[in-house]
Amino acid sequence: MKKENRNISLKQMRAFVAVARAGSFTRAADQLFITQSALSSLIRNLESELDLRLLDRTTRRLELTDAGEELLDSLEQLLNDLDRMTSDLRDVRVIRRGRVRIGATPLLASTFLPVAVQAFAQRYPEITVRVVDDASAKLMQSLEQGDVDLLIATLDGGHPELASTVVLTDVMVLVCRREHRLGDALEATWSDLLSEPVIAMCKGSGLRAIMDQTMESIGATISPSQEVNHVATAVAMVAAGMGIAVLPAYSVRFGEAAGVRAVPLTSPTVQRHVSLATLKRRTPSAATQAMAEHLLEFARRQEGR
Repeated sequence: MKKENRNISLKQMRAFVAVARAGSFTRAADQLFITQSALSSLIRNLESELDLRLLDRTTRRLELTDAGEELLDSLEQLLNDLDRMTSDLRDVRVIRRGRVRIGATPLLASTFLPVAVQAFAQRYPEITVRVVDDASAKLMQSLEQGDVDLLIATLDGGHPELASTVVLTDVMVLVCRREHRLGDALEATWSDLLSEPVIAMCKGSGLRAIMDQTMESIGATISPSQEVNHVATAVAMVAAGMGIAVLPAYSVRFGEAAGVRAVPLTSPTVQRHVSLATLKRRTPSAATQAMAEHLLEFARRQEGR
C-alpha cells in the first residue's frame, strides 16, 4: 500500500541529487562531507518514503531507474529554486534587495523626502522605495494595516503603539515676499500678523491649529483672507502677493520659491517636531531599518548636527 503522507527531508533530496550526479556513493559522500554509510542510509530512507526504487546498484556501476530519472529532473529544479530563494532572502537580510513604503504628509513628501529618497536610492539601488502621501490620520491607518512600513509626520504623542524618533525640529515662520515690509526683518512677532492679509490652512489641519492656538495665547484672533488645503498653494499665493502665511520653516527651506522669504516668528517661538514612526508590534525588515537610519542621518546633516 502506498503511503499517503511523505516525510522527505531536504537532506535526503540533496543526497539523492549528489549521488545521481556523481554516479558514485563514494564521490557523493566526499562532496557532501558525510560518511558513505550515512549517505546510503539517506537514500534507503528516501526510497522507503517514496515506495520506489530510485537506483540500481551493481558492483561495477550505479544507474538511475526510470523513477529515479524523473525524480532527478524534478529535484534539480526544486533545489535550484530553493537555492535562488535562499540567496534572495540573504540579499534582503544584508540590505541588497527589498522594499520599503514610507507614509508622509504632503508637505514632507514634497519637501524633505524627495532628496532623502533619491540619496537612499543611490546607496541601495536594488531596494524599491514607495512614498505614500496623505493626511496624518489616513497614514496612521495605513501603518496599522501594514500598507506602509514607516511613517514620517508630526505626531501628537497619543500613540502608545508606535515606536517613534524625532527626525526634524522646526520652528513656525512668517512667509512673505522679499519686497514685503518684513522681507528684510531678522524676525517678526505673532502680533505682526494682525495688520496683514493672512493665507491660512483650512480648519482641521495641524498647522491651522498651531496658528489659532498661538494667537489665542497672546489674546488675539485672525480672520484669514484665504484658507487653503495645501502648503504649496499657500506659498504660491504669497509669491503672487496675495498676503503672508504662517508655515514650518522646512516648507520653504527645501526648494524655496522665487521671491519668498521665511522670517522667524517670536513672542512666542513655536516649534514643531517631525517624527519617524513604526509599529512596535511589527519587526521592521532590513530595508525598512536601513531607510529609517538613512532618514535620521539625512535630517541631521540638513540641520547641521
